[in-house]
Amino acid sequence: MSAANYRLVSVGNQLGIGVAGSRYLTISAVGKQNVTNAPYCIPNELICGELGRFLRLPVPPLGVVKSAGGENWIASLDFNLVGNDLPPINPAQCVRMLPTLSAGVLLLDIWIANLDRNRRNLSVDALATPPQMSIYDHGIALFGFGKDKGLERLAQREGKLGISWKDVREPSKSGAHRHCLLDVIDTDVHFDHWLKRIEAMPDFLIEDICRDAMPYGLNLEETNAAIGFLKTRRDTMRKLINDNRTEFTAIKQWSLPL
Repeated sequence: MSAANYRLVSVGNQLGIGVAGSRYLTISAVGKQNVTNAPYCIPNELICGELGRFLRLPVPPLGVVKSAGGENWIASLDFNLVGNDLPPINPAQCVRMLPTLSAGVLLLDIWIANLDRNRRNLSVDALATPPQMSIYDHGIALFGFGKDKGLERLAQREGKLGISWKDVREPSKSGAHRHCLLDVIDTDVHFDHWLKRIEAMPDFLIEDICRDAMPYGLNLEETNAAIGFLKTRRDTMRKLINDNRTEFTAIKQWSLPL
């Protein structure tokens, strides 16, 4: 993961006296809260963002900030330097330009059971040298988006990739909810690189990340369930992928060590 740039709004007064000339900075960030249609937003973002950054995937730094009234927000540093609406990615171009990172995004999403990786929450700056990717918006991964349904969702995703979903209310739109890279990545040659990183995630880090997220919308049972879910998937990712090979429609020849 190459170093990314984040949006600076203003430079303020110098902070004390020091050779580094430290100053107060006002920076831009994108914030979200737990809401009705994303009741686990903050813990989902905290857990998944930290896991992604451990793998050295281009997830912007994030953390919890409080408003003057004490409301919690999950804030992610703004990588959009010009402030214009980001265009949706072209999945085929993304995979062609950044094949290793694209595979990493797919495997992270399988690990965290992210059902909402679409063309608008994955950004690629093709004009940068080298091209830059940013991945964001994990607010309905892991525990999902159903109020008090987090435990149920984790249990239902055992043995499944968990990265696509069908809208039973509007079946004609169900294709839009399939992982945007799943049918485009046509080789597994980069999978082992990321699987080794996932498998190297220490127990204490999974435990601490999940427990640190607990005050922002989780109870103890949900926290412990997330810890168990992530550890189990970490240890069985190769089997999970092998058991679901047919979902990777573009991969015709497999070489992944099991």
